[in-house]
Amino acid sequence: MNILLTSHGSLCTGLLDAFHMFASGAAHVSAVSLTDTGIDDFRDRLVARVNELLADGDVLIMSDLPGGTPYNESYALFLTNPEHIRLVSGTNFPMLLEAGVLAMSSDDLDAVTSAALTAGSAGVVAAEMPADASDDDEDDLF
Repeated sequence: MNILLTSHGSLCTGLLDAFHMFASGAAHVSAVSLTDTGIDDFRDRLVARVNELLADGDVLIMSDLPGGTPYNESYALFLTNPEHIRLVSGTNFPMLLEAGVLAMSSDDLDAVTSAALTAGSAGVVAAEMPADASDDDEDDLF
């Protein structure tokens, strides 16, 4: 079970770096980013990396933005091998962390994909004031 991060710029490599802080030694997560070298170069690197990963097992591709070039190129690969490739988009760190840790112990592509989607949604929250907070408590925050 492998995870491949794709994104515009260095977002995916930043997520990969943060993931390795939490799960050092997890070699099953890698990244391919769209840089200023262009779409053709990105496509070539993406196809090569996915083919390498498929030789080792299934691949969950996690993309930054639905409809963007990294997603669209990843989607084209998904369509060529839907039995062994899954694609999710809107990647965030909770999503990667949950999927990455689960993928270390599971080869179930659908379970890892489902866990990624659940954690990704649950990881988006807005801060709220505690119910018992008063205006006087603001000074205690700083």
